[in-house]
Amino acid sequence: MTSHSASAAGAHYTWDDFIALEEDDLRELIDGELVEVEVLTHSHEKIVMRLGTSLTNWSDAGHGGVALASGYKVRVSDRRGLMPDVQFYRRGNEVSSDQEQGLVRGRADLVVEVVSPSSRRFDRVKKLNWYAQLGVPEYWIVDPQEQTLEHLVLREGAYVIAASLEGEEVFRPGSFEGMEISLAKLWA
Repeated sequence: MTSHSASAAGAHYTWDDFIALEEDDLRELIDGELVEVEVLTHSHEKIVMRLGTSLTNWSDAGHGGVALASGYKVRVSDRRGLMPDVQFYRRGNEVSSDQEQGLVRGRADLVVEVVSPSSRRFDRVKKLNWYAQLGVPEYWIVDPQEQTLEHLVLREGAYVIAASLEGEEVFRPGSFEGMEISLAKLWA
């Protein structure tokens, strides 16, 4: 991740600056700085779409809820804001209509990050801690390069590994009854 800012180094941006960015400006708000995320690759976007589709299909099969792909902003604090690759809000935990520009109150039921070589540490340390701070019950970390998926669940304020899969295994998250995600299809 590289810092990108038109104004002087050390500028202090806030949530209001973050949500005012143009729709195609993919920077995240990290400790008061607007930080460029890595250019999204074909593989990254394909995985995001497959996971979003799996969650949407599960929802449409009668479970309810809504999946959102890259771009919907989540407020961590006034100086921190993220755009998870995929978010899922269960029935009864939908985003209120007054949060169209970004989630200020509440939390997703699931966030998914598809890591890249340059974001691996950030997704596994900082974002992990920030999502835990928000109380997000589940966090899936998908690593296309290593062909792994880690299913983390929040327990007493910290994430623990519920499942760690690789290669061509089939992911069956217990919190999404009946869902099956073939990892082979993610990497194809």
